[in-house]
Amino acid sequence: MNNNTDDNNIDKDNVNTDATEETVAEEIVAEEKIFGGTETEPETAASDAAIPDGAGIPIFPDNEASDEADEPDDKPAKKTHRALKITAAIFGAVVVCTYIVISIWFMFHYNYKTYINDIDYSFYSLDDVDAYIESYIQDYSLTLKLRGGEEHVIKPEDISLDIKPNITAKKIISEQNGFLWPYYMLKRKDYDLYYSASYNKDALEKLLKSYDSLDESKMEKPEDAYVTIKDGESTIIPESEGNYLDFDRLCCIIDEAIVKGESVLDVSESDAYESPELTADSEGIVNEQKELAKILEMTITYEIDQVSWRLTSKEYGDWISNVKGKWKFSEDKVREYVENIASRYDTYGVPRNFRTHNGDVITLANTWYGWMIDVDGETEELMKLLEAGESTTHTPPFDCYAAVYHDGGDDIGDSYIECDFGQQHVYAYVDGNLVWDSDCVTGSLANNGKYRTPEGVYTILYKKTPAVLIGDDYETPVTYWMPFIGELGIGFHDASWRSSFGGDIYKNSGSHGCVNLPVSAAEQLFNIVYDGMPVICYY
Repeated sequence: MNNNTDDNNIDKDNVNTDATEETVAEEIVAEEKIFGGTETEPETAASDAAIPDGAGIPIFPDNEASDEADEPDDKPAKKTHRALKITAAIFGAVVVCTYIVISIWFMFHYNYKTYINDIDYSFYSLDDVDAYIESYIQDYSLTLKLRGGEEHVIKPEDISLDIKPNITAKKIISEQNGFLWPYYMLKRKDYDLYYSASYNKDALEKLLKSYDSLDESKMEKPEDAYVTIKDGESTIIPESEGNYLDFDRLCCIIDEAIVKGESVLDVSESDAYESPELTADSEGIVNEQKELAKILEMTITYEIDQVSWRLTSKEYGDWISNVKGKWKFSEDKVREYVENIASRYDTYGVPRNFRTHNGDVITLANTWYGWMIDVDGETEELMKLLEAGESTTHTPPFDCYAAVYHDGGDDIGDSYIECDFGQQHVYAYVDGNLVWDSDCVTGSLANNGKYRTPEGVYTILYKKTPAVLIGDDYETPVTYWMPFIGELGIGFHDASWRSSFGGDIYKNSGSHGCVNLPVSAAEQLFNIVYDGMPVICYY
């Protein structure tokens, strides 16, 4: 028993020794960890030395060993979690305190996007706004800006002005909850600050009437835009604004300006000035201009034989006026134009020079020949052409015609009959060539030249074969009749009752005014002449 006990004791000692060695080994390893040891081989060796091969009896129960192994990993996590909680609490407290501080600040300052009369007062203090209102009332004056650059300043003392605001800075801030400032940061807030103003209206009117620009006698009424013609082109004349003020309306807008707290009133931008009804860009004016422009495109080309000219808008533009929204031509001005062209282009009755068969140049004053425009007829025709509005070529109607027309007034041309009464001889020219000539007997010079054939320029009126000549005391048949002075019944005809022609026969035994020709000569001339052929007579 004792032996066994000893053995048991010995084993126990061994066990204790082993345990002690194991503990020592663990402590060594711990020290190495604390002081920076990094190698694991000594720890393994110590463990191997403390635990014999085959030993498997655990010193601690399983649960205790597991807890000992996990404990170093859980402690840092718990500490971190606790630190986070503390940090969050501190941050929350800071946020709440900050919010409260900001909210309290906004109890005395306007929130973001606060506008008073469209002026931004974000973050302004009550004192700032109160000071502004007070300063405004103390320093208030109203500057009137009139057309033409004239300015006038109305001071409170001029009209006994007393101003009171409708709202205060405190009242505005009371409508904003300081603790809801984040909400107000997103929303614009508009407030109307106006003033109740009392003043002496009679004093205001007297002050206004003292300004020269408000003297009605010096005001100009506005003028509407209108369409006119300049240099033949359709032109819009812009409206004139003038400077005529409606006095009652001016007083009203001044009152509105004072109530709104305006310090400057630009009257030119208000409706106090009378405005023109039609402006340059008014639809009616624009359409009127386009319509007129189309009319002015018209051209009328006049042609009189070899003479032509153009009637354009530069001339007829002045004849047009707008009557009840329609463009009308003035008949009086059209007639005036026709009379002018008649005076310029008419050749009837105009004295003219003529080169005779022998080369002499004579002047013929008595002329029943030439061009003469029918003024009444042409006025009517031209009015129709103008109202039609279409370009065209036109020849005016004439009361009298001539053979030809050239610039310079030559209307006889190269084909004519020349009667040299002094030589009692007649010549016929066609295209400048002498084609016929003959002696003749003209009107008698006896009895103070009662039947004297008149000199001048005439034209063949017509020709007839046979014919009967009828006078006061005669009725004579002829074969060939070619009258050229219709009013006097004078013309060329054959005189079979005469046996001789030429010489001085006409002086005492001449005709009743006609130009007598031999029958054969009359027949030849009858075949040459034509209606309108010029006849030049001279002595």
